[in-house]
Amino acid sequence: MATLAASYIVAAKLVPASDVQLVTFGQPRTGNKDFSAAHDAQALAGSFRVTHSRDVVPHVPPKELQGYYHHKFETFYNNDMKSGAEFKTCTGNEDKSCSDGLAITISILDHLHYFDKDVSGYGEKGCK
Repeated sequence: MATLAASYIVAAKLVPASDVQLVTFGQPRTGNKDFSAAHDAQALAGSFRVTHSRDVVPHVPPKELQGYYHHKFETFYNNDMKSGAEFKTCTGNEDKSCSDGLAITISILDHLHYFDKDVSGYGEKGCK
């Protein structure tokens, strides 16, 4: 939803692309190759998909199903994401050197834990 909203407000000229910073966590594929190319061409101030190890959600829907495809850039944590954890930033849309290169990506637990926080109850706990 965040990617669709960011792309829309820039395309509709509601906000200049240079003022839009998009960072998503565990984002599913949200469009096809044409949407991905259009989003990437908007030159937002920043546009990053943060992924956690074997989080299943960034791999759905499958690319083979109606041509879903990620936009650039991915910041990939192949670890527990604790403070100071190493990460890799990949510039490709479906870059095999980040999460798309893992053979098995079926972890719901990784989707629910980002930066050492249980995000499923984060808001209920007062964002602590």
